[in-house]
Amino acid sequence: MKKQIACVALILFLALAAAPAGAHMLWLNPMDANPAVGDTVEIGIGWGHEFPASRSHEEVKPDRVEAIQALDPDGTVVQLEKAAVDRYRLKIEKAGAYIVTARIKPGFFTMTPEGRKWGHKKEIANATKCTSFQIEAKTVLVAGDKADRFDAAAGQALELIPAAESRRLKAGGTFAAQVRYQGSPLADAAVKAVYAGYQEPKSEGPAGAEKQHGIKRYPVETRTDAQGRVEFKPDRAGHWLIILSHRPAYPDPETCDESMYTVTYAMEVI
Repeated sequence: MKKQIACVALILFLALAAAPAGAHMLWLNPMDANPAVGDTVEIGIGWGHEFPASRSHEEVKPDRVEAIQALDPDGTVVQLEKAAVDRYRLKIEKAGAYIVTARIKPGFFTMTPEGRKWGHKKEIANATKCTSFQIEAKTVLVAGDKADRFDAAAGQALELIPAAESRRLKAGGTFAAQVRYQGSPLADAAVKAVYAGYQEPKSEGPAGAEKQHGIKRYPVETRTDAQGRVEFKPDRAGHWLIILSHRPAYPDPETCDESMYTVTYAMEVI
């Protein structure tokens, strides 16, 4: 009996230890998605596993963000000015679309009988499963009436490319996009979307009942078609976050078992 209890406790511990790494997201909070030429836009950094009305969940550590940049309407890379740990500034000097991306420092975590440890299998003894994680974010600002390159790729390993007609999306309208992995369309990819301030439904049953009965954690949960395309209709105005996740096998199984990509796309519905 004691062995059974110990076994259950270990399983719960491992599950809880792994949960934060899988649940955390990075996102971008532009103060103005449609600035005028000459404006300086402040862009906040969001971090956590919920998307509250404030669009800020957990504090961003000073060394968390590895890179943040924009592609201007000509496709030129523009570095953002750091204003604070969780805020950057982008000078808008041209009319058109600015594609802003950010990422945290990638790394590895490995599960062991003692719990989760940071590092890959060659660094950690008694490894049971290793995950390489890459967590990124994207948003698009449009200056003026010109929207050239709104649907251009930024070069993320896992990326959502919004369709040109999805610019200035109204509540009830159709958001259309394509999901790509390593530059190619990703079929049957999970796509979730949530609006700022959404409250997840509470289950009246036992823990895990949401998964057993198919209750959605997000208001939108869908998948891409064979060409990597996805469509859904945001039902209200406000800030929305689209969440992508993909877990392919890691290229070198002796180093790690799987890669975990978590990428968000932030947009405003009018």
